[in-house]
Amino acid sequence: MQAELDEIEASLAELDERLMLIGRLADQDPPADRAPADADHEDPDAEPGSILRGPAIREAAVRVLLAHPRRPEALHYRDWFNLLSEAGYSVAGKDPVAVFLTQLSRSPVVRRGTQSGVYELERQAPARLRGRLQDLQSQLRELTTTAASETTDLSSIRTLRTALNIEIGKVEKALEEAEEALRKGPEAPGVVATG
Repeated sequence: MQAELDEIEASLAELDERLMLIGRLADQDPPADRAPADADHEDPDAEPGSILRGPAIREAAVRVLLAHPRRPEALHYRDWFNLLSEAGYSVAGKDPVAVFLTQLSRSPVVRRGTQSGVYELERQAPARLRGRLQDLQSQLRELTTTAASETTDLSSIRTLRTALNIEIGKVEKALEEAEEALRKGPEAPGVVATG
């Protein structure tokens, strides 16, 4: 029976991940994750008892994991969701677990683990993102130098510059979120560690 239960749990994790991917391909959140336009501006220091949306879910999830007495580096998303709930947080949406999984996968300090449904905390994310930012800025400088030459197609350079600037903005935003999430670690006020 345990083997069957494990197989069902793995199937559920795969289905949840597929749902999340479909949402990404459609470039939108699953319907349960729809939030008001100001959801990104919610208090990032949400206290237990708060109903979380968008980035606030990611921040609280990382804080709760960092505050956990066992200090796990990887956890199945359902167990992680339970930790968040036990800490007194609620996730808005028709299917809070699916919303949580979607937001968890968007965190710049969380990556998929080697097992289905398991996600890992990536403490080196800020360093990785800083390296990526330096690479993009270097490419932008090179492009600017290229634009100064007389034999260039200014239209394609403008297109590349726009794409680079958009990517730089995304990486800067991810870096800011990563540094904030990891800085607030276990000392974050209001986080209840359960064990």
